[in-house]
Amino acid sequence: VTGESAIKPEYTGSGTLVLEPTYKHILLVNVADWNGSIVLDDGLFLACESTLKHKAVMRSNLSSAVAGNEGLFIQGNGILCLESACPKEELVEITLNNDVLKVDGNMAIAWSGSLDFTVERSGKSLIGSAASGEGLVNVYRGTGKVLLAPVTKGIA
Repeated sequence: VTGESAIKPEYTGSGTLVLEPTYKHILLVNVADWNGSIVLDDGLFLACESTLKHKAVMRSNLSSAVAGNEGLFIQGNGILCLESACPKEELVEITLNNDVLKVDGNMAIAWSGSLDFTVERSGKSLIGSAASGEGLVNVYRGTGKVLLAPVTKGIA
């Protein structure tokens, strides 16, 4: 469903792990910094510690299921390795405290599992949405963090 491989090898012991070459940037994320759970946009997952549990998630409501992509839900304590189109220094991390963040386009690449994600019209009415030229926005509600990339995935 998510385009991720269903079979993932597990390596144990000590030593050096060498990955295939990539033109993307490797990001290490401590899931504890995201209150123990994080949802990744499709295609970012590279590897994680065995202490983390991961599963594909379908969107929980109709609006996000229709307009949002699938995601990968990661839960537990440990380090997660992501493959990003841009370096960590260019990513924007936004912290929400019982707040709402509306994002135009697919700039959000990860968000706390505690946040409620929906896709909504950008205007109060369908005519207002059409007049603004925007249409739909991704909405994150609650307490947690959202990680934004400076460019959409289709461009990067």
